[in-house]
Amino acid sequence: MFKLIENELIKIFKRKNIYILLIIGLVIILCQNIYCKLLNSDYDIIYLYEQAYKQDLLKLEQYDNLLKKENYSDIEERVKLEKYALENNIKYNILLNSNNTNLPVDARIALMRFFNNFDIIIIFIVIYVATTILSEEYNKGTIKNLLTKPHKRVSIIFSKIITCILIVLIITILIIIFQYLIGGAIFGFDSYSLEAIRINQETKEIETMNLYKYMLLISIDKIQMYIIITLIGVLISTITNNISINILILLGIYVASKMMEVTIQPIVVTTICGIVIFLLTFIIFSKKDIKNT
Repeated sequence: MFKLIENELIKIFKRKNIYILLIIGLVIILCQNIYCKLLNSDYDIIYLYEQAYKQDLLKLEQYDNLLKKENYSDIEERVKLEKYALENNIKYNILLNSNNTNLPVDARIALMRFFNNFDIIIIFIVIYVATTILSEEYNKGTIKNLLTKPHKRVSIIFSKIITCILIVLIITILIIIFQYLIGGAIFGFDSYSLEAIRINQETKEIETMNLYKYMLLISIDKIQMYIIITLIGVLISTITNNISINILILLGIYVASKMMEVTIQPIVVTTICGIVIFLLTFIIFSKKDIKNT
């Protein structure tokens, strides 16, 4: 099993497309950080919080009459954070979901907004790997060679899924490191010593925590979603060998989930969904006539 996983990792990291996608991601992160740096101004941040607080309170009061609506809960969260900032005389940006470009950006808030800004980079790489890990084997005919060796089909499909999950972890960590280093270089590393301030989604109360603990918790939540997307991608690639169609289908599923605002589920639910998708994948793969593929 370990040898199979090792071989799969070697095959993936020999692909030039992986490095092209990573370079594109790096350029996007660099441009986004430079853009935010150029927007930074010397305005009195307390004054900006006061203005933002008044505007968002007005949005809540007149929510039904707004032409361009955003989630009511998002505005509520901002109001709580703006009030907290004013009450505690906080002189740095703590608003994660604000479109107010006057509020200054530092390396800490840029890192906390990482998944809001760059989630799509990871998604594209995850979709590419998941939808091609089997399809390329079919198209090149190498899947027949793999099956002639003393490996059970369950071991083959399991090794490919484990490889995809490892790629998810590696890519997520790598791109977070990109943001950490680029953000620190552009805005300065000092702000990383400040605590993360956010709304707890369960209690709806404001909480503070160590920045690195915050990034760990939010990463674990996001990785659950990436793994489910990965499993669906492998499932699709067992059904059809057309890589372009596979990518479009999975990208469509992701876009639809975002439009329907599908939220991250508890880990137990995610695990059950993952097991069901894996069983479907194995059943389809075990019955597929590889000889005629």
